[in-house]
Amino acid sequence: MRLLRRLRRPSPAMVVAMAALVMASTGSAIAAVNFAKRAGKVDGFSAVGPRTSNSKAAGKLVATRRNGSSNAGKIPNKFLGQVPDATTFGRFSEVNDNQAGAIQALHVSRLGALTEACNDQAGAAGSEDPTTTVTFVNNTPSPVNLARTVGGQNANVSGLAPGTQHAFTINGSNTFEIQAEFAGVDVIYRGQVRQDGRGTPAGTCLVTGTAETFEP
Repeated sequence: MRLLRRLRRPSPAMVVAMAALVMASTGSAIAAVNFAKRAGKVDGFSAVGPRTSNSKAAGKLVATRRNGSSNAGKIPNKFLGQVPDATTFGRFSEVNDNQAGAIQALHVSRLGALTEACNDQAGAAGSEDPTTTVTFVNNTPSPVNLARTVGGQNANVSGLAPGTQHAFTINGSNTFEIQAEFAGVDVIYRGQVRQDGRGTPAGTCLVTGTAETFEP
């Protein structure tokens, strides 16, 4: 009886303090659970993969590419509005005396492939005269609109059937531009050709430039 008498009711201040302690502990636990559930998210959203369609990615974060030596860490251009997918190309080739050079790849786009070949147009052995043949091949199942210029010449404009190619030869150093279009997709190549070693047994060709792809 004496022990029971010694146990007094807690004071109002103690009750308030204990209630605050319980609420604080519970709130921290809830916050910890919510943080664990939302870990790796920004504003509650997880990023969708780079291969996700634009419709499914609408209103969501987009992850960068994981693989690819030149694309790793980059966001695909389809998520960036009207920003073109731009890159560079380049190829250095040595002339084979009195022979046509092997076809070398420069760039592959949604509409086709760009290649070059470094040839010898001289007739005498041991005295090379470099010339470069640039070719665009339509790899789509539909015709594409094609325009091509070399230096300051007038543009050559035509349609290019599926599986066919448009080739042109540049004798001497010069610049070129190719524009290919189909269904609102435009691919533009701007390049330069440099040919060295004319009249020597060590002729060379250098083709460099930029490639831009615009999508609606």
